[in-house]
Amino acid sequence: MKKSALLSLILFILSSTLKAQPEKEFNKVEARDMIALCNSFCFLELYGTDTTIIPKGYVKTYTSEVLGMDNIYQIYQKDNIAIINLRGSTSKKISWMENIYSAMIPAKGVIKIQNEKFKYTFAKNNHTAVHAGYALGIAFLHEDVLLHIKKLNKEGVFNFLITGHSQGGALANMLLAYLENLPQNKLSSRNTFKCYSYAAPMIGNKAFTEEYNERFCQTNMSFNIINPSDLVPTLPVNYKECNSFSQGLKSLLLEEASLGEKFKDGIFLLFDKNLASAVRKLSTSVVKQISKEVGVVTMPPYVDDINYHKLGNRIEIFKSVYPKILKDSSNLQKNTLLSIFPKTSNGNSENSELYKKEPMVYQHKTYNYYTSFLLKFLPDEYELLEKKYLKENL
Repeated sequence: MKKSALLSLILFILSSTLKAQPEKEFNKVEARDMIALCNSFCFLELYGTDTTIIPKGYVKTYTSEVLGMDNIYQIYQKDNIAIINLRGSTSKKISWMENIYSAMIPAKGVIKIQNEKFKYTFAKNNHTAVHAGYALGIAFLHEDVLLHIKKLNKEGVFNFLITGHSQGGALANMLLAYLENLPQNKLSSRNTFKCYSYAAPMIGNKAFTEEYNERFCQTNMSFNIINPSDLVPTLPVNYKECNSFSQGLKSLLLEEASLGEKFKDGIFLLFDKNLASAVRKLSTSVVKQISKEVGVVTMPPYVDDINYHKLGNRIEIFKSVYPKILKDSSNLQKNTLLSIFPKTSNGNSENSELYKKEPMVYQHKTYNYYTSFLLKFLPDEYELLEKKYLKENL
């Protein structure tokens, strides 16, 4: 083979490899594919198949068994990139216990499940703390995840995207932190991990968030996509920081915040200790119930902090559009009530009482995150969508 031909071949192989690596930036096509994959779980539950929502080129190679608190994850492959897709909350009680178990534990420690010890590190700073329920979720998932990452490494796959919606999004953030803090001998140093999290609750305190942001958000290897009209990304508890009652009182008198914000901050400051105590008591009760379901769980001591902070690279999508649906469809035939009230430019009545109200969880639904993402970042694709709504969400 001539030198020029050999050089061309080498350059082609290198360029193909580089193209298939996760880029250190927000990629709207990559992000669109991830939220589409997140919909696999709800499509399988609703319709028994997810073929209509899975993007072209992605092949599902593995679906885990139910692990721990009703968690499941999938692995997809496209070229030399693997995707770890974590399922969100289900209707089962134990799945919701994972969310409610919101006391914080140190970000470094040991969780014991039956006789098995899970030694974990989610952050290096000694002041960091994380959500106990999601840390326990990773305790149940980690062994199976590590096994399949190693299997993929043997096949020459070292580039990973981690994704999930809602509880799955929180677990995606936690899994990234866990994998990137593993001892060097646990996984190949060639592995790269990038996270796209959707509608995720918060997972750690200020110290944890600052470290996570510096290591993963500022390097553009973790992105958190949220709908600002969705309540879930504001949970569990977050309030402005003040070290004492006097500082809290001072903040109540400042003019730059709204009266509602001042009041909320003041209430949290006045009842901070009682609130923290209540959260810890609830969490102690919850972990006892979890132990009855999955075997005895022994957790590290809770920390005093309950003030969760939002992760960086927070990308906002549009509020999901809820269609106008008449409470009484016979009005279409009668055309009585509809004719009494003035109409808007699109032909709907201005009387909102004629229409169904948007369900409380509508803005949080996985498919609505997908359509709203398209509407904001890929509007041409949104216009071509055959399904802009799932009837089950209406």
